[in-house]
Amino acid sequence: MKAGAFSAPPVFDWLDHFVALGDDGAMRDIGKRRRLSPGEGWLVGIKAVASDADVHGDMWERHPAGEEMLFVLEGRVVLTLADEGGAETDVLLDSRRCTVVPRGVWHRLHIACPGKILFVTPGLGSEHRRVAAQPQRES
Repeated sequence: MKAGAFSAPPVFDWLDHFVALGDDGAMRDIGKRRRLSPGEGWLVGIKAVASDADVHGDMWERHPAGEEMLFVLEGRVVLTLADEGGAETDVLLDSRRCTVVPRGVWHRLHIACPGKILFVTPGLGSEHRRVAAQPQRES
């Protein structure tokens, strides 16, 4: 390969840093900013988590645009899923465990032991509700 045929890719600290994945296969470094451009359908990041506040534990969320993958790199996280009737199921994720949150399912996280999580989530169309409010049923 000839010298100068390409420029060296940026190098960054991966902790609390996000990358957008484009529909065309491109990746774009977006740092701590979580806004995507049109055609960037997925958000990937690694986040340090010490308390529920770090994972908006007081909010339910769901992703109608796709499934979300959660990896616990270090620590312990409780994933709470709510069905359409409001019944809750807890899933314990220890270090080196992951799961896929189904499309459109209300969920929230609780940090049982501080650590780091990696997520791959649909970047657009996520919905949020306060924990005190009952998860809205899909029509």
